[in-house]
Amino acid sequence: MPISDDKTAREAKLAEALRTNLRKRKAAARGPSGGSDAAAEAARAAPRPYNVVRKLLGISHRDGERVELVVELSAPFPTPGGEGWAVAVRLTGAGGQFDTEAGRAAFGRDGLEAIRKAIDLAQVALDLASTTHDLRWPEDERPYDLSAPI
Repeated sequence: MPISDDKTAREAKLAEALRTNLRKRKAAARGPSGGSDAAAEAARAAPRPYNVVRKLLGISHRDGERVELVVELSAPFPTPGGEGWAVAVRLTGAGGQFDTEAGRAAFGRDGLEAIRKAIDLAQVALDLASTTHDLRWPEDERPYDLSAPI
């Protein structure tokens, strides 16, 4: 079977692979039904204000509505009622589990590990947003490359 050089086809395959990977990660991270959501609870304890780390333009796949998508991270903070540290991640404008007042938290043994995991979590938030929005850079509306590290 010949390898296609079509950029659109490659991007579609990559997007599907990212969605599949995302579904697997979410399924593995999902706790038992009815359990508490430690990531959301810890995020509510995060210091405010959050720091804006990336702004994107989101164009809705459904109706073409244009919204500003903003990725925000909190400063590292001690995990409430436990050991370790956490960093809250919020993606505003896209709806979903990250578009809340507090967002979700990533956890680590220390502040640096929590920041690294928060960056990974921000990538998950953008992957989720890409299922409902076309992500673009706001300045010139170039497509946002989800495969590139944040």
